[in-house]
Amino acid sequence: MVKAADVDPHLYQSKNSERIGQKSLRNHNRRKKRMIYAQMAKPTDPLPKETALQKQTGGTHYKNMAIQPAEYAEKNGLSLLEGNVVKYITRWKLKGQPLDDLNKAKHCIDLLIEIHNVK
Repeated sequence: MVKAADVDPHLYQSKNSERIGQKSLRNHNRRKKRMIYAQMAKPTDPLPKETALQKQTGGTHYKNMAIQPAEYAEKNGLSLLEGNVVKYITRWKLKGQPLDDLNKAKHCIDLLIEIHNVK
């Protein structure tokens, strides 16, 4: 129970409004408690977030490149096949299976020739 000494006198409009004042005080205390918990939940010094270009799943063959193939393809508006050609040509010496990557790049080029009917 809230005691009269604990209640902020500014919450009262008259002596007959004690129930309203107590309710306002309880709501004020709830809001204050929520604000404290919200501040506690936030880290004070957030850790530096790793960007998607800095992160790589399944190897490290793109991480040390000046311009990664995905970034190059996106910024130059390349199609999926064109981007794959860039990707395979860029990594063929780095990934460990050079002939596979060169054959994949060649296959993508053959698909581009066939799909676009290039003669």
